[in-house]
Amino acid sequence: MLNDTLRYRDLLVALVATELKVKYRGSALGLLWSLLNPLALILIYSVAFQYIIRIQIEHFTVFLIAGLLPWGFFAGSATASTVSLMVNAGLLKKVHFPREILPTATVLFNLIQTMLALAVFLPSLFVLRGAVPWTLVFYPVVLVLQAVFVTGVALGLSALTVAFRDLRHLTEVGLTMLFWLTPIVYHISMVPAGMQTAFRLNPMTSFVSVYQDIAYWGRPPSAGDFLVLIGWAAATLLVGWTIFRRRAPYLAEEL
Repeated sequence: MLNDTLRYRDLLVALVATELKVKYRGSALGLLWSLLNPLALILIYSVAFQYIIRIQIEHFTVFLIAGLLPWGFFAGSATASTVSLMVNAGLLKKVHFPREILPTATVLFNLIQTMLALAVFLPSLFVLRGAVPWTLVFYPVVLVLQAVFVTGVALGLSALTVAFRDLRHLTEVGLTMLFWLTPIVYHISMVPAGMQTAFRLNPMTSFVSVYQDIAYWGRPPSAGDFLVLIGWAAATLLVGWTIFRRRAPYLAEEL
C-alpha cells in the first residue's frame, strides 16, 4: 500500500488540492471555515459545560481543545470516507490506479485542515493558561499514529459502504454516540470505575487521553501509552486494508 501511495503521490496531491478547491469554491472566507467550525464547537461546549453544567475541570477550554481537534480529524475523515469512492465513480470506471488512493486522499484532506486548526489553537494555550507545556513535542508522533489509525478506518468504511449504502448513515449515528463515549468533554476519571474498562476499549479514548496528557496535563506519554497507540494504528490499518483489497475487484461493478 505504501509503495502504491508513493508511486501515485502526484495523483494523491492533485485529489487533495481539488477537494480543497471544491469545498471552499465561492466561499468568502475559504479555508477560514476549517477554523470557524471547531471554534464554534469550543465556544458552545465551553459555555455549556463550564457555566451551565459547571464541570469541575480547571482551564476547561484548554482541556476541550486537547480532545476536540483530534476528534474532528477522526470524525471528519470517517464521515467523508463513506462517500469517497461513490463520488469518484466515473474516475474509478475509466482510469486504472490504486483505488485506496481515494480514501487516503480524504484522510490527508482532513489532516491538512486539522493541522491548520492546530497551528492556530495550540499557541492559544499560552494565552489561556499562561504557558505551553514542553510535552507538545510528542504531538507530531501521536498525530502520525492517529493518521495511520484513521486511514485504516477510512479504507474499511469506503469499501463497505459501496456494498451497504446504509453504512453511510449508520456511521453518522455511530459517530454521535462514540463522541459521548469518548472522554472529550469530561475526564476518564469521571466515568464510574466499573465502566472505565469498557470505555478504554474505544480506541479514540486511548488517543484522546494521550492528547490530553501532552496538551493539558503536561505529562509525557509512557512507553505503554505508545504501545497501545501503535497497536490500535497497526491493527486498524491491517483490518481496513484487508477489507479494501477483498472488496476492490467488485467496486467498479457495484458503483
